[in-house]
Amino acid sequence: MTVHNCGIYLISPPEIDLISFKEDLARALDAGEVACLQLRLKNCEDDHILRAAEHLIPVCQKRNTVFLVNDRPDLARRVEADGVHIGQKDSTYSDARKILGKNSIIGVTCHNSRHLACIAAESGADYVAFGAF
Repeated sequence: MTVHNCGIYLISPPEIDLISFKEDLARALDAGEVACLQLRLKNCEDDHILRAAEHLIPVCQKRNTVFLVNDRPDLARRVEADGVHIGQKDSTYSDARKILGKNSIIGVTCHNSRHLACIAAESGADYVAFGAF
C-alpha cells in the first residue's frame, strides 16, 4: 500500500489585486507548509493571468509550493507553471498532457462522481478533486 502525504491546497480568489495578493500569499506560505497554489482567475484576460503568474511563481518557488494554473494548459506552459487543474468543461486530460508534457502535474475536477474520478485516474491524472467550487 502506498501512503501519500497530504498537504494544504490553496486556491486564489477569482479576482485579485496583484500587489496585495502577492504579499498575502507570501505571508500565508510563510505561516506553514502549503503544498500547492492554484491560480484560479475567472473571467480575466490572458495578460492578467500571465502577469499574475509572473509575480506569484517566484513566491511559490521560494517556498517549495507547487504552482498550478486553472483551466488553461496553454497558459500554464507559457509561464512554466508546475501544472494545470482542469474542469470537466475545459481541456481534456489527454490534450493537457500533450501541451504540458509528461513531467507536469495535471489535476481534474470530478464534482461528486466516482466514475469521473476513475476515468481521470485511468487516464493518468496526478490527482482528482471533488466538490462544487
